Amino acid sequence: MEAPCGGTGTCGKCKVRLQSPGAHPADENLIAFFNAEQIADGWRLACLYKVNTDIYVDLPPQSSVSNIVSQGYMKNFVHAPYARKVLNTGGNADLHLGNNIEAVNVANSTASCCGVAIDLGTTTVVASLVDLNGGREIDTLSCPNGQKAFGQDVITRIHYAGTNSGGTEILQKAIIKDLRNLLNALCRRHNLTMDNIYDVTVAANATMIHLLAGISPESMGKSPYMPAFQGVLSLSGLDLGLPVSPYCRVYCLPAVSSFVGGDITAGILACGLEDPSEKTLFIDIGTNGEIVLADGEHFCSCSCAAGPALEGMNISCGVQAAQGAIEDLFIDEHTVQYTTIGGEPANGICGSGLLAAVAEMRRTGIIDKSGRLLSHSLVKTVAGKKRFIIDDKQNIYLTQQDIRQVQLAKGAILSGIYTLLKTVGIKATELQRVVVAGQFGAHLKADSLIGSGLLPPEWEEIISYTGNTSKSGALICLLSYPERTVVEAIAKNIEYIELAQLEGYETLFVKCMQFDPSA
Repeated sequence: MEAPCGGTGTCGKCKVRLQSPGAHPADENLIAFFNAEQIADGWRLACLYKVNTDIYVDLPPQSSVSNIVSQGYMKNFVHAPYARKVLNTGGNADLHLGNNIEAVNVANSTASCCGVAIDLGTTTVVASLVDLNGGREIDTLSCPNGQKAFGQDVITRIHYAGTNSGGTEILQKAIIKDLRNLLNALCRRHNLTMDNIYDVTVAANATMIHLLAGISPESMGKSPYMPAFQGVLSLSGLDLGLPVSPYCRVYCLPAVSSFVGGDITAGILACGLEDPSEKTLFIDIGTNGEIVLADGEHFCSCSCAAGPALEGMNISCGVQAAQGAIEDLFIDEHTVQYTTIGGEPANGICGSGLLAAVAEMRRTGIIDKSGRLLSHSLVKTVAGKKRFIIDDKQNIYLTQQDIRQVQLAKGAILSGIYTLLKTVGIKATELQRVVVAGQFGAHLKADSLIGSGLLPPEWEEIISYTGNTSKSGALICLLSYPERTVVEAIAKNIEYIELAQLEGYETLFVKCMQFDPSA
């Protein structure tokens, strides 16, 4: 069950249907999430409903995982996987990761020698099974991150870990359960055992790595927002409780700061930006927007709290990018035309559809440059509040608050971009390449990014999408031990800018929230 707000009754995602609704009075707060017909039919928010007696409840369907992006751009690299070779008492070659043993390539004589590259995201988890000897990706599986029941974003989870008894351990168990399930499923599908898994690499943001290791992330939730550790983290797979060989280590790619993590250094590695031939802006847009500017000499980075709106969360009818989610939208005078993922009946709107809708509303004058909803045939007033109606029959719409959520995300990302350009001394017109990575870009059009004002209009022709570069970077580090040295050097050489501490940043942020910021 989706719970982006952590059970505070503000996101409206924990929708359930009570059977025999006549015995269960409706709360007046439900008007913000359901129409009168739905309330009469028994629809309620689970987090706000107090259970006083046995009841029958229709639960929402399980979250779809079929549209989680698992593939991403990957540069050329030398195949040189890592393991340590020893002789056991029988004199046969084996792999070991003990201390003071010679580091060599994986022995070609070892049959079914595999590793797993993992993209551990805040929202989703992707695991790729790899033949270490042959350098071949065998299979990939994915699932939603089980920690979502404790909040949609890292700040909420940091808060949970710090304010609940055993909070860190509870969150660790949730993600270990996901990883165990994925690894076991991969092994079953290919007739392998845990003893065949000799190496694991993980790319993730700093909060996810802390929680994976069972280390409290509290220090990242309060000033000066520092992680509990710096650099690479190497863990024992068995100590974590993963179904892997006793000799398996888990290599976690290094972070730059509390909010520019190993998923971003993995993306830089995957795209080969450590030796750029062009002035490149790398953007991973999610709940947190991480931005890196590479100018050919050094890296400059920042992180902005984009909020969960662009992942479909904290939006009245928002859903994740799965089957049935509206991914694109076009306004033709007084009608709305849209497409959904998989061509399924619409069940909500995901981040790409949200940006497309805002771009179209701006183009057709339904919202002004301040983001205010104006009078229009597609705008209706319900319970005293204006709504832009996308599909009246399916009760899919956007409110003024939804548009404000997009503006907050836009203001955060755009102000971060302009800050990096100013810091490095590059004009927007001098940039040669804009790389959009992650789940968000998979269903997104360049004109939606430009039309919604998320990116400057002069970049429309230089935008490219690279998919899941977090997993790509983890896979590179799994198949090429020398690349681990490269990614560690990248993490050390990235300058991090703390936006909130810059003079004049608040003014820039507010200006960038406008749909015509002229920044």
